[in-house]
Amino acid sequence: MPRFLAAAALSLAAITHAPSATAQSWYMGTPPAGKEKPDTTLLISVRPLAPGVFAAKVRYGWVGWIEQGDGITLVDATMDDRAAAALEDSIRARSGSKPIRYVIMTHAHDDHVLGAKRFLAQGAKLIAQANVSAAIDSALGRDHVIVPQVKGGEAPTIDVKSSLNLGKGDRAAQIIHLGHRAHTKGDLVVYLPKEGVLFAGDIVSYRSVPWMLDPGMSVSGWQASVDSLLTARFDADSLVPGHGQIGARVLAAGWMKRYLYDSWDKAKTVASWGTKELGFKDWGYLGAYEDVEFYTETHFMNMRRLYNEAKGIKTPGRPRARALKY
Repeated sequence: MPRFLAAAALSLAAITHAPSATAQSWYMGTPPAGKEKPDTTLLISVRPLAPGVFAAKVRYGWVGWIEQGDGITLVDATMDDRAAAALEDSIRARSGSKPIRYVIMTHAHDDHVLGAKRFLAQGAKLIAQANVSAAIDSALGRDHVIVPQVKGGEAPTIDVKSSLNLGKGDRAAQIIHLGHRAHTKGDLVVYLPKEGVLFAGDIVSYRSVPWMLDPGMSVSGWQASVDSLLTARFDADSLVPGHGQIGARVLAAGWMKRYLYDSWDKAKTVASWGTKELGFKDWGYLGAYEDVEFYTETHFMNMRRLYNEAKGIKTPGRPRARALKY
C-alpha cells in the first residue's frame, strides 16, 4: 500500500486574462507565425506526496519541495521569475513562511534552472552536480564560487560529486549522482527513503518524449541510470519525473527505459542500412509513442541525433533549447 494517499490540489495563479483556445499549446523553438505573444495564463497543479513533501507541475515541468526542520528545500525551480513567483505562492499556501534554504538543481537546463534567481536572492543555497554547477551559475548570471566566503560559512554553490545527505529523520533527502552521463553530463536524483518518494529530474519522462539533444547526453549512460532507478535501492511509491506524469516508480522508469531502447534500436538499425539521415521524419516514426506529449515536437529531433550517434558523427547538440507556450 502507498505510504501516503492524497488527492491532487489545483492552484490557479497569476491570471491576467482568460485562457485562449491555444492556452495548452506548446512549441519547440521559434513559435509558429501569428503566435508571437505568449499566453498569460499560468496554471500550477500541486500534488501532496507525503506529509511535508509536495510536487508541482508548473507549465509543462515538475518541481518539488520538502519541509525540512525550520526550512524548505526545493527540487528544481521552473523556467523564469514569473513561474517562480507563482510557485512560491503555492509553497506559502501549503507550507507557511518557512525560509527556502536550498534549491537542488537536477540538471542545467533553462526550464528547470532560471526560476532559481528568485530563491537565491532570498538567501537560498544552490546544490548541483559538480560537472554542471558552473554552467548553472553562469546561466543564473552569478560568479561560480564553491568555497565558503566567511570562516565557518557554507558555500553559495554546493557541489555534489556522488552523493549528499540533506536533513535527518523524517524527510531526510539523499541527493545522488548515478555515476553516468545520462540526460546531461551532470544529473541528480533526490530520494526520500522514509517517505517513498523519488524526484528523478529529466532522467525520467513518463508519457512525455524526453529531450535527447544535450551535448553531454549519453544513451548508454542514460539506460544504465534508469536501470539503477529500477533496482530495490530506490524503493519508492511515487516517482516525480521532469516531464509528463507522476507515477509508480516501476511504471514510470520502465516507460522511460522502453523509449530509450526503442528509439536507439531504431536509429542503429536504420543507420546500418545506409538510409540517409535527411529522411528522419519518415524512418524515425515510432507509432507506440505518437500519442504522448512532445512526440511531434521532439521525437524526430531525437531520432536525428541518435542516427548520428550510431554513425559515430559528433553533433553540437542544443543545450539551451526549451519549449515555449503560446
